Amino acid sequence: MTFPHPAPVRPSEPGTAALAHGAVIISTVETAWQEIRRRHPDVPHLAVTTAGGDGADPTRCATLRTGREFTRDGALTMELQFSPAALRHGGRANLQALLHHAAHGVARRRGVKEVSSGYRWHNKHFARIARDLGLTPPRRATAVVGMTDCRLSDAEASRWDEVIAILDAAAGAQLEALVQSTAAPRSARSGSRFAVVCAECSPPRRLQITPFAFDQGPLLCGVCLTKFRPAPPAG
Repeated sequence: MTFPHPAPVRPSEPGTAALAHGAVIISTVETAWQEIRRRHPDVPHLAVTTAGGDGADPTRCATLRTGREFTRDGALTMELQFSPAALRHGGRANLQALLHHAAHGVARRRGVKEVSSGYRWHNKHFARIARDLGLTPPRRATAVVGMTDCRLSDAEASRWDEVIAILDAAAGAQLEALVQSTAAPRSARSGSRFAVVCAECSPPRRLQITPFAFDQGPLLCGVCLTKFRPAPPAG
């Protein structure tokens, strides 16, 4: 299966990098999650939002998840808050974190209580599900967090080469955007945001984006991989 890579970055005006690339990062994470779901159908759907932060180690459970869940179109959906700064840890670390999050989702779908103590303690049920998803649980529980430290082995990581590559590419695009935004001239295309939609999804998925970000290249829906297009005029 071939995955799309983030589009090349062109200079933007100072201060716009995080806004311009948030939608691209969301699409990248959603694409990775779609492949996780393809391989493991018990994993629920995902709703991704970008969040601020210093990019703490993404393999720490609390860094990537909120614990919120809801039903959308009759299907269980897990929320994921993703800090673009976390991309600096690399595609492999971020995939490991996504698989960790997916294990929580599988537990919820199966009605298994996998955590306690304010969502910090991860029990043997979590470890068993994480192993099913390809992670290697620790040999014994540790204080406070239990069996949370489930790792992606070298052998297992090799099965996810393309997914790790697109996450690494997103990290490169984010870094380049941050560097260029510090000295780039103002563009006439930076402009106000406008709405783009994926008409293949029902209901249509909708994002707000700047003209500059839209001009970088195709923005793919993480659910159906269809290109987002400008929303039709109201009325």
